[in-house]
Amino acid sequence: MVSSGGTGQGPGAEGAGEVAARATWPVVACVGVAVTALVALHVDGVGTVDPIVQTLSDYVALPGGYALLGVAALALAAAVWMLGAGLRGWGLTAPAAPAALLSVASGGFVAAAVFPTNDPGTAAGPVADLHRVAGGIVLLALPLAAWMVARRAVESPAWRAAAPALTRLSVAVAALSVLFLLSNVPIVISGSPIFAVLGVLQRVLYAVMLVLLLVIARAARATAVAARTAVDLPVAAAVQATIEGPLDERLGRTA
Repeated sequence: MVSSGGTGQGPGAEGAGEVAARATWPVVACVGVAVTALVALHVDGVGTVDPIVQTLSDYVALPGGYALLGVAALALAAAVWMLGAGLRGWGLTAPAAPAALLSVASGGFVAAAVFPTNDPGTAAGPVADLHRVAGGIVLLALPLAAWMVARRAVESPAWRAAAPALTRLSVAVAALSVLFLLSNVPIVISGSPIFAVLGVLQRVLYAVMLVLLLVIARAARATAVAARTAVDLPVAAAVQATIEGPLDERLGRTA
């Protein structure tokens, strides 16, 4: 990188850490939008959708349910995409593979938003099948990407402090995803579930998944602070030396 003059820092005087710091808050905002939409669905669905048995997709039967589900899914798609796009700038070792998987998961969320499931009590058609495939893609790609981030965090100095939490959360999301996907097999084959609390399982899965996204964003924020400190300290030392040098010279001449 070439010098931009002045303080001697590269282009964008704040350095890469400042860029990363600015890039994490939209992830948190998108997660907040998704949570708000899902809470609204649960409030509107009281007495209509059983959260113990029915999945989040069943809120599509509510007035405005398709729109709110779409908002939640697209907000999560944006959050996941931003995390994947930012991994390289945030100093994670070998970020290409997890970034690619996060992009795949983001595409899965978009597809799930565009193609809704069938209304409860009706036969599933091609659109509902696409919705299920999209959901399956999310639940395969996202846990694997998170596990890769956790493994690479151990090897990345700025991420190392977050590695234990990332590992635990990624394993939890992976285990819950596998359990949820296996619980859906009877629905695909016979149209009826054998797991009586499928709705609870999915809601716990997505709650842990949202926490995982926030922990990744927080870890990225921490790398931004560390990078900014690494840039600012040498600059401050150089400025102090520039000020103290002439002062010492003048004091010497006075003496």
